[in-house]
Amino acid sequence: MRFSDNFPSHIKDPSKLPCRAWFNKSGAGKWMLDYYDAASGKWRAKRIAGPLASMTEIWAACEAQEVKIETTFKSLSLDFQKSLSWRDLSRLTQDDYLGCHEKIIKCNTATGLFGDQPIYKWTVGTVRNYRDLRAEESRSRANKELSYIKRVFSWAYEYEKVKNNPAKGIKKLTVAARKHYAEDNDYNFLLQVAKESNYWYMPFAMEIAYLCRMRLAEVVDLRDGDERPEGLYIRRRKGSKDNITEWSPRLEQAWESAKEMRNKILEKKRIPVHFKPEERPLFISERTGERIVASSLKTAKSRIDQRAIKKANELGVEFNHFTFHDLKRKGVTDTTGNKQEASGHRNASMLNIYDVKPSLVKPAGE
Repeated sequence: MRFSDNFPSHIKDPSKLPCRAWFNKSGAGKWMLDYYDAASGKWRAKRIAGPLASMTEIWAACEAQEVKIETTFKSLSLDFQKSLSWRDLSRLTQDDYLGCHEKIIKCNTATGLFGDQPIYKWTVGTVRNYRDLRAEESRSRANKELSYIKRVFSWAYEYEKVKNNPAKGIKKLTVAARKHYAEDNDYNFLLQVAKESNYWYMPFAMEIAYLCRMRLAEVVDLRDGDERPEGLYIRRRKGSKDNITEWSPRLEQAWESAKEMRNKILEKKRIPVHFKPEERPLFISERTGERIVASSLKTAKSRIDQRAIKKANELGVEFNHFTFHDLKRKGVTDTTGNKQEASGHRNASMLNIYDVKPSLVKPAGE
């Protein structure tokens, strides 16, 4: 038990304080409670009341905390999201991890919500079972959420918040590479639905993504400074090599039309256009005037997909859904010439994931 020789004057008999309760006189002062954290195997202290709390209030606060202080995956994950390690992550990674956090903590188990399980009860089997459970719905999502669990526990172990890392050694599941090719009729149908939607940026984002073989994150990164006399400079991600896509009438029309729409939004909202081209994002929110983030583009794409499916059913036409990332796959597949150089992929194995149509070859002897 800790002691303090400088208790607030209204506490007449400190010997009547609850066990492990003590006064921290730093700053304005606060009442603390020592507790054993089973997750880390260490004793820790928690603030339970302000300096003016009465003896009765201190006892009530201690009794309430005795049953509440317990590290769960939810509390550990939230602590991670306040850390320096979290702040060092890119905005895109943070957004993805926040989605993983919500899925993990809200997953139902036989004993309650996954996020509410005490960390000291987590084992290798706990993590493995979660991975396998999520894989029933989506292997790729199971792998993403496993990555987040690994990241949280790795951080927690490094900062001595847990005694061991139950996620260590758990392998990701094998996921077959997606091979879907968006046919022209499906692409054109969705493009028309996008043009009729409230998301002004979507048809232009689709066109540029397809024509320049871009990922979604690369599209939202586009700025006026990427415009070159010879073409559009593409800043590739995931280890791909930056390149410049030469201007074509179709690409130039999409680019210029997007800039024109963006400028009208800024003018309407009386937001000055930044004088530095590299500080002018191409795609902005019509509501705020700020740069569109990847999660917003994903949401817009999802809603347009739903409208397209509904419209196709009403018209009695066939429509095969495709993802935004399939636009890069379609772009690579439709490219003639050096596809690896055009896509920015550094090796042929990566290119094979995107070049999905069988080659048309001549018969032997011709």
